Amino acid sequence: MKKSVQKVLAVTAIALVMTNGATAALAEDASSPTTTVPAQSAPNANSAERSAYRLALQAYNKAKIKINKNFATAMKEANTARRTARESATTKEAKKAAQLAFSAAIIAAQNARTAALTALGNPLVKPVKTVNNN
Repeated sequence: MKKSVQKVLAVTAIALVMTNGATAALAEDASSPTTTVPAQSAPNANSAERSAYRLALQAYNKAKIKINKNFATAMKEANTARRTARESATTKEAKKAAQLAFSAAIIAAQNARTAALTALGNPLVKPVKTVNNN
């Protein structure tokens, strides 16, 4: 058991040395005068796209949260109005009218939420990371 652990550690150490050596070789190659400016600017372009995506996604999520809060508020108000109307109703007709008004308020809230979500549009598509093949 002890020998297998030592072998695993040795293989891991060799793998780390090999990958670090390859990275150092790539770093030396990247600093040579043959590298071009567009290869250097590609990561900046990617980071700019990612930053713009994050900002737009945050705005999208905030708008969606606001839409859902407005819907929840409308539902609470409709439920409160229904309870008040049912408590004050003395006849079956009045109770039925309160229930119909509640149903209409729910449908209106659902339609408003659906329209707002449709106007907001689909979620954003994450930008594709470009790969430099130097």
